[in-house]
Amino acid sequence: MPGQWLCAGILLIIGVWANAPAILVLVLFLAFSFFNAGYTTMTQVYPAEVFPGHLRGIGMGFAAAFSRIGAALGTFALPWAISNIGLGPSMVVAAAVALLGAVLSQWLAPETKGRTLAEISANFSH
Repeated sequence: MPGQWLCAGILLIIGVWANAPAILVLVLFLAFSFFNAGYTTMTQVYPAEVFPGHLRGIGMGFAAAFSRIGAALGTFALPWAISNIGLGPSMVVAAAVALLGAVLSQWLAPETKGRTLAEISANFSH
């Protein structure tokens, strides 16, 4: 989850600092890409840890489907937003979406560190 928080902050900096030097914007986007790649790969790992065996396939499919829906929406929404509201406001909106994701993940996603799959799956009784 730290990567989610960092990405939200990076996008906010890009959105608010309209006259940032181009090299800084490039470095910030590279940092965003690095941290984003780190936490988005968790959609392939995390559901397998938190869902019990009989729900694991559904959980993995659900996570993968929603990540693809988000990617597709972003692919079309970002160019539209940049053209219609500008780069800065588009990045602020993207930061808000990333912040919402970080807050929801922090709140709803159970910690799996140091726990066995049986312990994690015990939360699902059926």
